[in-house]
Amino acid sequence: MHMITNSEAILKAIGESYFILQSTEKIKVAIPQILSLLGNATQVDRVYVFQNYLGEGDELHFSQTFEWVAKGVTPQIDFEELQNIPWSVFPLVAEKLSKNMVINEVLNEESNGKDFYDTMAAQGILSFLFIPIMVDQNFWGFIGFDNCTSKEIYSQEQAAALHAFASTLGYTILAKKQKKRLIKIKENYSFLVNNVNEVIFRLDQDCKWSFVNKRWEKITKKSPRETLWTFFKDAFHTKYREEISALMEKLSVGTIKQLTFEAELLITNKRSKWVKVQVSKQHDLKNTAAGYAGSIVDINKEKETQAKLEESIDRTNAVINSVKDTLYTFSRDLKEVYFVSDNISLLGIDRERYINEEGYWYEIIHPEDQYIVDHELERLHEVGVFDAVYRIKNENGKEVWLQDKAWAAKDQKDNILKVHGRYTDVTELKQKELKLNEESLKRLNDLLQAVNDTQLSFNIDKDFQKPLDVLLTKILEITGSQFGFIGEVFYDDLKAPYLKTHAITNIAWSKESEQFFQENYKTGLIFRNLDTLFGRSLSTGELVIANDVKSDPRATGTPMGHPPIKKYMGVPVYKGTEFLGLMGFANKETDYVESDLEILQPLISGYANLIKSIRSYEQKQLVEQQKAQADQMYRLLSDNTSDIIALHSLDLRFEYISPSIYKVLGYKPEDCLGRTPSELFGVTKIENESIDLLNEFSTVMTHRHKLTNKPIALETLITPLRNSNGEIYSYMAASRDVTEREAVLEELKDSLTREQELNQLKSRFISMTSHEFRTPLATIMSSTEILEILLADIDDQTLKKKTVTHLERINNQIQRLTGVIADLLILEKNAQDKIIISKEQVSINQFLRNIVDKNFPEYSKNIRLILPKEDHIINLDPSLLSHVISNLIDNAVKYSKKSSQNPEIILELADGFYKIKVKDYGLGIPYEDQKYIFGSFFRAKNVSTIKGTGLGLNIVKEFIEKLGGEIHFISIENQGTEFTITLPYEH
Repeated sequence: MHMITNSEAILKAIGESYFILQSTEKIKVAIPQILSLLGNATQVDRVYVFQNYLGEGDELHFSQTFEWVAKGVTPQIDFEELQNIPWSVFPLVAEKLSKNMVINEVLNEESNGKDFYDTMAAQGILSFLFIPIMVDQNFWGFIGFDNCTSKEIYSQEQAAALHAFASTLGYTILAKKQKKRLIKIKENYSFLVNNVNEVIFRLDQDCKWSFVNKRWEKITKKSPRETLWTFFKDAFHTKYREEISALMEKLSVGTIKQLTFEAELLITNKRSKWVKVQVSKQHDLKNTAAGYAGSIVDINKEKETQAKLEESIDRTNAVINSVKDTLYTFSRDLKEVYFVSDNISLLGIDRERYINEEGYWYEIIHPEDQYIVDHELERLHEVGVFDAVYRIKNENGKEVWLQDKAWAAKDQKDNILKVHGRYTDVTELKQKELKLNEESLKRLNDLLQAVNDTQLSFNIDKDFQKPLDVLLTKILEITGSQFGFIGEVFYDDLKAPYLKTHAITNIAWSKESEQFFQENYKTGLIFRNLDTLFGRSLSTGELVIANDVKSDPRATGTPMGHPPIKKYMGVPVYKGTEFLGLMGFANKETDYVESDLEILQPLISGYANLIKSIRSYEQKQLVEQQKAQADQMYRLLSDNTSDIIALHSLDLRFEYISPSIYKVLGYKPEDCLGRTPSELFGVTKIENESIDLLNEFSTVMTHRHKLTNKPIALETLITPLRNSNGEIYSYMAASRDVTEREAVLEELKDSLTREQELNQLKSRFISMTSHEFRTPLATIMSSTEILEILLADIDDQTLKKKTVTHLERINNQIQRLTGVIADLLILEKNAQDKIIISKEQVSINQFLRNIVDKNFPEYSKNIRLILPKEDHIINLDPSLLSHVISNLIDNAVKYSKKSSQNPEIILELADGFYKIKVKDYGLGIPYEDQKYIFGSFFRAKNVSTIKGTGLGLNIVKEFIEKLGGEIHFISIENQGTEFTITLPYEH
């Protein structure tokens, strides 16, 4: 074991490295310079930096980030095995370095484990020095020195000096991080102060403004410069300044710790606005008074709203006390009266007693009507609404009829907070209702009897024509109308309403109209003209009253000879919200009024029920007719189909089975009835408890032909049949012979299994072969490098030249074979979906330039870059996209060497996507080969003399699809090729 002797050069390089580290702004710029100094001083083959990071599952990994190599030594930074390595692979090395221990050794198999030894030996390393880099006492990474030509190691003093420098590097990295964090904090603080909705300010000890943020200018329309170093109180209206001075004095002497007040702040044009101000006293680190700090909030809108609210309250009180109704508000338990309007005295009720005596409002209710109120009180607590008409006895002992409507105000949890309501005096209206004479009651009873007769006739004889004629006659009598109609409303295909009469007064005005009436009135006359008074009722569904038809703009006249219509009332008939029918009456001696509806309301409801009954009956008849047709079609279908159609009872016994069972299974239908599938065929699958018989399901079961005993595979779809209540009353089964299909499926399954086994075997073979090749290739590469070093000492120039030629051929073939292995591993990794997309923000113009400069330095001047003037930051995976672009550029260069025009790289940015085009003017792709160009191991017939594996474009297509993009190409043989990549534009 020998020591490295050039200590003086090492110390000098360390000194220069300290200077670079301190004088260079960016660590990434400084480290490559430092590695070059240390590498030349130590005279080793490689100097590099590995950085740690947390990988999958928060496991610590490391990757090579910087490297310097001596002249003639192959760089290892792009060696895949040195990237994304978990430290668990080298536990002994990880343990030492994480404890800030230097590893300065000749490579041997015992000290750091066999895996570490194999990895280092594969790179031709004989001795090495690892120096940990600690950042804030955490293992950040390490600096490594590799010696591939001798087994020299560093002296203890040299290692200590390099270790000390690594510590300084760690402190510098920490300082840079902390500096960035501090700058970010300052930026966030500045952003927060200048973007809050409050004015933030500071005052000096004399109460003069020393700082205000940007919000000040938005509130006052004045620049901070106009305000700074003026007195605090002068910013407010003069009427507040004396009070503000007194408050600031109290804050100064410590009488109060914080000051809060509302005042009018002066703004431009001698105007002011309301603000809320908070001020507190400030102290420095020595607890010495250092002025004041505070905030100002614009409350001008709130003040304006408050003023409007107070004005609104005054107006509301004026309205409350001017209306006839009495308004009130109770507590949730109705024990406390929060409010009652003054006009309660109009009802003869003492307002003071009503407010102050608990339960007084209930005591004045007439004893005979208290049950009505009790019922509505229950509804108030259930649904939040109270609506009742009842009597009270007022202070004078007089009975007053009240309509009492109330509603509950609730919180978000549906708890009652208050009860609001109103009393309306309906005494006069009730007295009129009670005066309804016996004659009116009799006529009403006649009408109700007519409705009952109509419904009874329909229910017994399904005939409603004659009773409805009687009903119409009696309605005309009670309303005092000369003629009218009642009918049902329908809608055509265009959703337009039309009327079909059930009963209509005969007002024929000619022989033709009389004949038309007699021929059609029994089946119902149809009216579609909506540009009439009754058409208005049809189109709007609303009550229409016209007491001067002649001048009413809604009336469009009558046919020639038709009796004149002087007055008209159209009454819509509803069941709930459904518009079912229309009643029309004409020529009452007095005007039609809305109160006419009150006595007709029971008739309207009864007629609505009759229409629903008629429709239900007609629908039932239609359903029965359709059911009969469906049964007939079902029998016809099941008797003639090649499929087996069956109906089962709830215990799965056959109730019906189509004759086709004989052709399929050799059974006669009569052999099956009353038996279950398990009893008949020996199949039990559908009777298994695990099968869900509540829902439709499909299954495949094997049966035996009764006559030939041949196995028959039947695919059976079983559907539960339900009644109108959703209850299952039967099962329908449809079975089809799928014997041939099942045989084909079985063959396909066997083929798929064999293919999967072959794919697994291929994957294992590729993985094993690739890894077995890599180690000897690395050894051969290292050996060729050593041979190149040894050639320097040979004087025979002829031998040296020949040897160099052969070594170059060896290196070229090693690189070619390494590339093939790498491509195979990439394809296999992609096939197993192990390639992970890792996107980051990248300047796209610089990214493309770097690919050309780094990967094609000898061609960089000959490759034309056509890029947008303005660079854009795009979210992309630099590793995958770099591999894709490099491959396409390599092809463009390789297949256009004899062309007079250079390859081009074109970048186009669009809305939502961007395109990268790689264009050459070379050999082109023969037309007949273009459809195979993205396949594995395929090469066009015109490039057989040019080296290549046929894997590159296959990998390119796989990567582009994984990135969510597309790739296309245009090529003409002997003219060139243009590949276009389209990728989503993620900012």
